[in-house]
Amino acid sequence: MKKKFNFRGFISLYIALSFLIMTVSGVILFLSPAGRVANWSNWRLFGLLKSQWQAVHTIFTFIFVIAIIFHLFFNWRPLIAYLKMKIGAAVLPRKEILGASIFAVLIFVLTVYGVTPFSSVMTFGESLKDSWSSSSTEPPVPHAEEQSIVKFAETIKIPAAKLISQLSLKGIKVEKESSSIKEISVQNNIAPSDIYKIVRETSGKPLDVSSEGRGYGRKTIEQICTELKISTDDALNRLRVKGIIADKNEKLKDVASKNQMTPIDVANTITGASN
Repeated sequence: MKKKFNFRGFISLYIALSFLIMTVSGVILFLSPAGRVANWSNWRLFGLLKSQWQAVHTIFTFIFVIAIIFHLFFNWRPLIAYLKMKIGAAVLPRKEILGASIFAVLIFVLTVYGVTPFSSVMTFGESLKDSWSSSSTEPPVPHAEEQSIVKFAETIKIPAAKLISQLSLKGIKVEKESSSIKEISVQNNIAPSDIYKIVRETSGKPLDVSSEGRGYGRKTIEQICTELKISTDDALNRLRVKGIIADKNEKLKDVASKNQMTPIDVANTITGASN
């Protein structure tokens, strides 16, 4: 006799497997580079892009919640019977429930307000994401891969016709001027950063670091100065002239927040671009 499909067992096993996949994808997303870097360099882990890992994590989380609802449905009677038995025996762990609830709320509040050690976990995560950043993986402007080839040419201050010609000489096909850098990279099976690398090698065009932010908010003043080959003392003096008192180990986003500025405004002050 054929056994019927056991939905209760299926749901239980799916919950266990999906929890494992959610854990793995969550860790990978914690370790992965910032979106601007991942999208620009086509960062992958185990063959999947960051956007694909995000999709896996999100979809499995949604279905996990649905599976939990079905799990409660299939086990509703045993659960109710268990609770009635515990209530009748007066052994329902009221103190434990209250303690767990208070603990959960406490962790939530401390995390929101960035209290140590929870803030240290997030700082560590940011440092991991920053470690992926380099001149070859950073886009010239945020979300540069979403720009059309014409807009991108305008961004890096090269005539669109010249840019398309340079790419064509290197075997990069551009089907239409409305195509985005991301679409062109997919069509030619290369990363968006490789397209820009070709442009730089062909025209000698340097990155325009003062036009827009490139993840500067996460970096310290000292890191920015090292990256841009600027004296830290000169940078701090330029900030002081503008009435901004900062330490070389402070992150630009913290300096910007204290002085009601944006990180790129602070970066421009450091480089002298705002003078």
